[in-house]
Amino acid sequence: MARKVDVKLFGYYPEANCNECSNFMMCGGQAHRQDDGTVKALIDAYGDRVQVSLVNVFSDAMKDYPAVAECIKKNGLRVPIVTVNGDIRLVGSESTLDAIKQAVDEQLNRSPLSFLGRLP
Repeated sequence: MARKVDVKLFGYYPEANCNECSNFMMCGGQAHRQDDGTVKALIDAYGDRVQVSLVNVFSDAMKDYPAVAECIKKNGLRVPIVTVNGDIRLVGSESTLDAIKQAVDEQLNRSPLSFLGRLP
Protein backbone atom coordinates (compact mmCIF):
# COMPACT_ATOMS: atom_id res chain seq x y z
CA MET A 1 0.00 0.00 0.00
CA ALA A 2 1.28 3.45 -0.87
CA ARG A 3 2.21 5.89 1.84
CA LYS A 4 -0.51 8.35 2.83
CA VAL A 5 -0.13 11.98 1.89
CA ASP A 6 0.24 13.86 5.18
CA VAL A 7 -1.72 17.13 5.20
CA LYS A 8 -1.45 19.39 8.23
CA LEU A 9 -3.58 22.49 8.70
CA PHE A 10 -2.08 24.92 11.21
CA GLY A 11 -4.49 27.32 12.86
CA TYR A 12 -6.38 27.77 16.11
CA TYR A 13 -7.97 24.51 17.20
CA PRO A 14 -8.90 23.44 20.74
CA GLU A 15 -6.54 20.80 22.05
CA ALA A 16 -7.82 17.27 22.46
CA ASN A 17 -7.59 14.03 20.59
CA CYS A 18 -10.19 12.76 18.17
CA ASN A 19 -10.89 9.06 17.90
CA GLU A 20 -13.69 9.34 15.36
CA CYS A 21 -11.68 8.91 12.18
CA SER A 22 -8.52 6.94 11.49
CA ASN A 23 -7.41 9.54 8.91
CA PHE A 24 -7.82 12.42 11.31
CA MET A 25 -5.40 13.20 14.09
CA MET A 26 -5.06 15.97 16.68
CA CYS A 27 -8.30 17.53 15.51
CA GLY A 28 -9.18 19.13 18.80
CA GLY A 29 -12.08 16.84 19.58
CA GLN A 30 -14.96 18.80 18.11
CA ALA A 31 -12.86 20.91 15.73
CA HIS A 32 -13.59 18.85 12.64
CA ARG A 33 -17.31 19.22 13.25
CA GLN A 34 -16.88 23.01 13.25
CA ASP A 35 -14.40 22.98 10.36
CA ASP A 36 -15.28 24.97 7.25
CA GLY A 37 -15.60 21.66 5.41
CA THR A 38 -11.98 21.39 4.28
CA VAL A 39 -11.09 18.37 6.37
CA LYS A 40 -14.24 16.44 5.53
CA ALA A 41 -13.86 17.31 1.84
CA LEU A 42 -10.26 16.06 1.79
CA ILE A 43 -11.15 12.80 3.53
CA ASP A 44 -14.20 12.34 1.28
CA ALA A 45 -12.10 12.99 -1.83
CA TYR A 46 -9.03 10.93 -0.96
CA GLY A 47 -10.10 8.43 1.70
CA ASP A 48 -7.22 6.29 2.93
CA ARG A 49 -4.72 8.00 0.63
CA VAL A 50 -4.57 11.05 2.89
CA GLN A 51 -4.09 11.73 6.58
CA VAL A 52 -5.32 15.12 7.77
CA SER A 53 -4.21 16.77 11.01
CA LEU A 54 -5.12 20.07 12.61
CA VAL A 55 -2.33 21.65 14.64
CA ASN A 56 -3.05 24.43 17.10
CA VAL A 57 -0.49 27.22 16.51
CA PHE A 58 -0.83 28.19 20.18
CA SER A 59 0.06 24.73 21.49
CA ASP A 60 3.29 23.12 22.63
CA ALA A 61 3.09 20.95 19.51
CA MET A 62 4.52 23.87 17.52
CA LYS A 63 7.98 23.06 18.88
CA ASP A 64 7.90 20.10 16.48
CA TYR A 65 7.34 22.41 13.49
CA PRO A 66 10.13 25.01 13.49
CA ALA A 67 9.64 25.86 9.80
CA VAL A 68 5.98 26.71 10.42
CA ALA A 69 6.91 28.79 13.49
CA GLU A 70 9.46 30.67 11.37
CA CYS A 71 6.83 31.22 8.67
CA ILE A 72 4.55 32.80 11.28
CA LYS A 73 7.38 35.03 12.55
CA LYS A 74 8.18 36.13 9.00
CA ASN A 75 4.64 36.55 7.59
CA GLY A 76 2.49 37.10 10.66
CA LEU A 77 -0.31 34.85 11.82
CA ARG A 78 -1.88 34.14 8.44
CA VAL A 79 -3.77 30.91 8.95
CA PRO A 80 -4.34 28.28 7.93
CA ILE A 81 -0.83 27.31 7.04
CA VAL A 82 -0.93 24.07 5.06
CA THR A 83 1.89 21.57 4.90
CA VAL A 84 1.88 18.59 2.57
CA ASN A 85 4.30 15.83 3.49
CA GLY A 86 6.15 18.29 5.71
CA ASP A 87 6.57 21.08 3.16
CA ILE A 88 4.81 24.42 3.65
CA ARG A 89 2.62 24.74 0.56
CA LEU A 90 -0.05 27.35 1.31
CA VAL A 91 -0.51 30.25 3.71
CA GLY A 92 -3.57 32.23 4.71
CA SER A 93 -6.12 33.10 2.05
CA GLU A 94 -4.31 31.07 -0.61
CA SER A 95 -5.20 27.93 1.39
CA THR A 96 -8.40 27.21 -0.49
CA LEU A 97 -9.80 23.71 -0.79
CA ASP A 98 -8.98 23.65 -4.51
CA ALA A 99 -5.37 24.70 -3.84
CA ILE A 100 -4.98 22.06 -1.13
CA LYS A 101 -6.42 19.39 -3.44
CA GLN A 102 -3.99 20.45 -6.17
CA ALA A 103 -1.06 20.06 -3.73
CA VAL A 104 -2.34 16.62 -2.66
CA ASP A 105 -2.85 15.57 -6.29
CA GLU A 106 0.74 16.55 -7.08
CA GLN A 107 1.97 14.28 -4.29
CA LEU A 108 -0.26 11.40 -5.34
CA ASN A 109 0.82 11.67 -8.97
CA ARG A 110 4.51 11.54 -8.17
CA SER A 111 5.87 8.23 -9.32
CA PRO A 112 8.55 6.52 -7.28
CA LEU A 113 12.08 6.89 -8.57
CA SER A 114 13.02 4.09 -10.88
CA PHE A 115 16.26 3.15 -12.55
CA LEU A 116 14.19 1.70 -15.42
CA GLY A 117 13.29 5.23 -16.48
CA ARG A 118 16.95 5.87 -17.29
CA LEU A 119 17.25 3.11 -19.86
CA PRO A 120 17.54 4.24 -23.50
